[in-house]
Amino acid sequence: MTKTEIMDALKEKATPYSSFSIDESTAKAMTSLPNPFDLVEPILELIGTHPTVDFGMPGDLVHFVEHFYNHGYEELLMASVAHTPTAHNIWMLHRCYNNPKDPKRKQYTALVNELMTNDSIPEEIKREIQGYTWE
Repeated sequence: MTKTEIMDALKEKATPYSSFSIDESTAKAMTSLPNPFDLVEPILELIGTHPTVDFGMPGDLVHFVEHFYNHGYEELLMASVAHTPTAHNIWMLHRCYNNPKDPKRKQYTALVNELMTNDSIPEEIKREIQGYTWE
């Protein structure tokens, strides 16, 4: 499968108000790409644009993108949260924040503080942010 075919298969599975799962052939194709990191940004976009899908805690997609932790994933995640904050990607950002050795912890806090003062951010997202410790 190509990157486009993989993303099409993932988008097809992103049904509102239902649990998300990846079939075995798509999962294998994701890891078989010459550069699987190329899927991280579109996966984060999928998560950000489908806030009513239950992607799991953490779920198949989070497990996949977290393989690239400390290899560019965090920057893409911060951009995703800044562009389209959802309960799921806020939770993912907090997973990064929970690593006391993560050098980007202050950036995560600055991002969520910026979201908290942004009048265009829905109250439900602000409540989600407030549900976590960002000290």
